[in-house]
Amino acid sequence: MRFTTAASLALAASLATTAFAQITPTRVGPVSQYGQLMTGKNSSGKGQIYGSCEGVKDGAEVQVRGMSLYWSLMPQAVEFWSEEGVSTMVRDMNIQIVRAAMATGNEDWQGGYKGYASDPNTQKNLVKTVVEAAIKNDIYVIIDWHSHEAHKQTDAAKNFFKEMAETYGQYDNVIFEVYNEPQQISWSEVKNYANQVIQVIRQYSDNLVLVGNPSWDQNPSDAIGNEVNDSKKNTAYTLHYYANSHNWSGNYDWGGESEGSKGEKAMNAGLSVFVSEWGTANSDGNGNPDQSRNKSWQDYMNKHKLSWANWSASYISEGTAAFQNGSSKTSLQYTTSGNLVKGYLATNPTSYTACKANEPEPESSSSSAITAIPSYASSDRFNASVQNGTLSFTSTASGVANIQVFDMLGNTRVQMSKQLGSGSHSIALGTLPAGSYLVRVQQGANLAQVRFQMR
Repeated sequence: MRFTTAASLALAASLATTAFAQITPTRVGPVSQYGQLMTGKNSSGKGQIYGSCEGVKDGAEVQVRGMSLYWSLMPQAVEFWSEEGVSTMVRDMNIQIVRAAMATGNEDWQGGYKGYASDPNTQKNLVKTVVEAAIKNDIYVIIDWHSHEAHKQTDAAKNFFKEMAETYGQYDNVIFEVYNEPQQISWSEVKNYANQVIQVIRQYSDNLVLVGNPSWDQNPSDAIGNEVNDSKKNTAYTLHYYANSHNWSGNYDWGGESEGSKGEKAMNAGLSVFVSEWGTANSDGNGNPDQSRNKSWQDYMNKHKLSWANWSASYISEGTAAFQNGSSKTSLQYTTSGNLVKGYLATNPTSYTACKANEPEPESSSSSAITAIPSYASSDRFNASVQNGTLSFTSTASGVANIQVFDMLGNTRVQMSKQLGSGSHSIALGTLPAGSYLVRVQQGANLAQVRFQMR
């Protein structure tokens, strides 16, 4: 959803239990056009990424492409963890997504920054700056717990993602990446960690979640038949590659299956895959980009409509860094890698059309009324939920229940009153287009309000 009108801000203010940042985009970008990113299967059962605007249907798959910021430690990287840095990449590189790769541990870069475990406030402020810059630019943003041992940081990750989801989880821009690159641990360890963090996020947001997999995100097929537990069924599995080091098809001489083949196997099994990090050169970040290998990987990602973020938006002294030394957050000078990636990004759209579901109704329309939704704190006595357009709740008293459904611009979509006794009730909310909604049900002093998604 997008907060773009006075009614939108009234809606944001109404959700008193959630700390919204209330940020207004300054342009119409990919988020306005596609809406919330969500997982789904095409008619052949292949896992893909879709947008809430058009929903899950063949031909409506969404592929967004952009840049990953480098670890939030070095000055050569943190330069671009800024509103100016994000805006410059939108303007000069035509990015649709930016990834905020936050350092999570006790890292201490002399002359730079410390990781989240040592300096959480600085790290959170860097992430918030990037997220809010992305929202203003109407692009997507990945909040990345950039760790190789996140399963040892579970409590810290849960606290961090609770705050991020509570603050920004109602913006369609935001994607949560809960584990950057697990090393050589089992999928069961990754899944156990991810289940705990996702449960926290789902208290505040149904936005897309990305989960890593063993051996540096090169085994998304490990999740086949053993997916994470996600109450909103909106989780994708990451695939990371470096073009000089990894293969897009076939097997290696030593018999191992290529990373691309394992990604395709996951998709064909119905899992959605997201390339949240890839590099043009070697897996250690060094080397010179091989243009032929990069083209083959681009062909692979375009064939499967995979969204991606290139590593890295920095002028670190590495072959995969996009910018030359001397670049700044307002002026970019490109390396060989940067020019190659900029060329790929040049095929992104240069203009977007806002999804009709995200536009306010005309003032003359009688089909819905734009309203400022009053601020109420949910009593949660109903334990309300919505599944497939049906509201379910258990009443603790008898009396008239007033039910209202609002879209995310504050338009009243459904309004009804029913005389109900105590007990469990299921009420159809009628036909609603794909998108995000808020349902409020009130019976006397009892009140519940629940955000839900129609797909």
